Amino acid sequence: MPVFSSVLCAVDDSSLARRVFKHAAGLAGRCGARLTVMTITKGDTRRADAEVRSMMRSVVPLDATFLDDLQLRVVNLAMGEPVDAILDEVNAGVDVVVVGTHAKSNLSRWLLGSTSASLLREAVCPIMLVPPGQVEIATVDAQGATFHPGGVMAAVKLEEQNDRQLQLAGQLAALAKAPLSVMTVATGTTSDEAAEAALRERTRGLGPDVKVFVRRGAVADAIDQAALAEHAGLVVMGVRGSARSQPGDTARAVVKAMDAVVIAVPPA
Repeated sequence: MPVFSSVLCAVDDSSLARRVFKHAAGLAGRCGARLTVMTITKGDTRRADAEVRSMMRSVVPLDATFLDDLQLRVVNLAMGEPVDAILDEVNAGVDVVVVGTHAKSNLSRWLLGSTSASLLREAVCPIMLVPPGQVEIATVDAQGATFHPGGVMAAVKLEEQNDRQLQLAGQLAALAKAPLSVMTVATGTTSDEAAEAALRERTRGLGPDVKVFVRRGAVADAIDQAALAEHAGLVVMGVRGSARSQPGDTARAVVKAMDAVVIAVPPA
């Protein structure tokens, strides 16, 4: 069974769109998934359609055959917010949404703004956050797609029971034939030994080769430093908030601090 069977790539008119689409196409191609590219405009839909199709052709060669079901949807947003249109598509049946993290356009700020907060709060499927930068964990050419994160790291909050997060991290590591590490940031009076024991219990079903470790400090910084040390180009996180934070706050803080791609996973 593929990790994902349906991928939604939401792009705007920024320079980051090409990078976001490349990662979505690489992931969909590697999984054998259906890929839908979505853009939202308040202007001429025909112009938006032509611009996005041109961008797509610059990434995926015309003679490429690994994306059997590639579709483009252009939505004219007369009322409401971009996140509403994205969520409508998600609710129609999507396994993962791929979006950018710093793109800005006349329409929206996409991720790391109000759209990201709403999307991470309301989406029922994983959200892949692609930051700007030079690190690329997916490539595409006429022969096919590759998914090469280097390493996959799951950053677990022990207070949050999110088996879906660990399962997905294990599946993505297996897909990429990449090492898997699982870490947590210990807080308060919890000892490192107790935190590691709890983490090992959570990861029991992931196999004997999983590296488990504990860090301390500011959560986003600790995750960033751990990902660098583990050469992890992909960080898998939960998105449930706490009494003092909104869902996805930590995931978005991590994206701000690092070049790695982040997949934020809501509980099942």
